[in-house]
Order: sequence, then structure tokens, then C-alpha cells
Amino acid sequence: MTKERQIAYVKHPVSAKKKAELVAKGFRIIDARFKPKGADEIEGGGQKIELGTDSGAGFSDEQLRAAITEATGKAPHHKLGREKLIEAFNALNARPDPEEEAANGLTRREIVADLESMGVEYDDTLPVDDLAALRDLEREKRA
Repeated sequence: MTKERQIAYVKHPVSAKKKAELVAKGFRIIDARFKPKGADEIEGGGQKIELGTDSGAGFSDEQLRAAITEATGKAPHHKLGREKLIEAFNALNARPDPEEEAANGLTRREIVADLESMGVEYDDTLPVDDLAALRDLEREKRA
């Protein structure tokens, strides 16, 4: 059973200050391109924020298809069932934010690029601070 919480659909890249503000309010930040049609909208700090839930189960098939098409640039197969649409939508929402910053100030994108250049295998679903620690350990080994 998953805990549903509010999501802030915000146009990326998000400043560190804005991100900290939203996280402090309890929002999960998702790129605005993944916003499903019909999600509630609020105004926040001069930037439009749309709210939804972690699960695609609360949206119609048409909304799920539109969100998947917008996010990937490719429409899902017209015979794809609801269960697979929800699965695809949730997978898109679960993708880590490449601009998320670690405590050391590096973004996920920078850390991943560094790990890949060193030929280190990693799990992309790890929290950004864990990836940063792995990067630092590998750099120490090579020094």
C-alpha cells in the first residue's frame, strides 16, 4: 500500500531555494511536463504549481494517455489496457529528477556523469546523497 501525498508539478529546472521551500511544505517535486490533465492548480511564489497524487489510478485513461504522450513524445498503443497505462504513468513519476542536488552541491546529473566516466556500476534509483557518497568513495580509491 503506497502513501499518497501531494505533488508539485513545477517547470524544470527548479532553483535550490524553490525546491527547498516546496520540500519543506511536504510536496514531492515532479517536472511540469508530467502533469496529468485535470490536476488541481494553485499559485505558489509566482510560479504555477499543479497538484496531483503519486498514483495514476485517480485519472481517466484519456488523462493517462495524454500525460504519457506529453512526457515521452510518443503515444501509448491504442489497445494498451488501463493497468498498463497506470504502470507507465507511475514509472514516469518515479524517475529521479536529474537536477536534484546532493549535500555536496552537485546535481544528480553531474554525479551520474562522473560515475559513468569512471565505469562504476550504480543503481539509478538510489537517493542523490547515496550516489554522491559512492562517487566520493570511488574518487578516493583512484587518488
